[in-house]
Amino acid sequence: MFATSVVRDAPDRADVLRAVHLPGVQWLSGRPYTVILALVYGYIPYMILPLFGFLDRIDASLLESGRDLGGSPLSTFWRVTLPLSKPGILAGVIIVSLPMFGDYYTNNLLSGSPRTTMIGNLIDEAYSTTGQGGEMASLVIILMVLLIVPMLYYLRSTRRTAEAT
Repeated sequence: MFATSVVRDAPDRADVLRAVHLPGVQWLSGRPYTVILALVYGYIPYMILPLFGFLDRIDASLLESGRDLGGSPLSTFWRVTLPLSKPGILAGVIIVSLPMFGDYYTNNLLSGSPRTTMIGNLIDEAYSTTGQGGEMASLVIILMVLLIVPMLYYLRSTRRTAEAT
């Protein structure tokens, strides 16, 4: 009276890859490029927004004059667009680098492998380990120096630009 049916689960991605004879990629098995791709994916909007703001402010007549003076599109980019967008590039680098250097959760979430340890992971590990205060302090100082140098360069270049106008 009662018919029992066996419901087979839908094939997962590994089955599909094996069926077409492609090897499966273990994205979450501690590969460094997985963490790099996730960081780029997460922080690329913070780089694009200031860059777009500065590129949008470039006067189109400057680009047109570069082409009128015989510049190829590539030389117009190198001689006109890139120097005028330098403050936007620097602002994007500062905005992206501040949170990314302290980001350790992305690495823990995607990999957790010692091969992909970032400086934020090292600071977190030293903080949670008893007796590692000196190591943690030295890592924080290294991180501060790595972040202060581009910030000082950005402040110096923007001050020079403001004084020139």
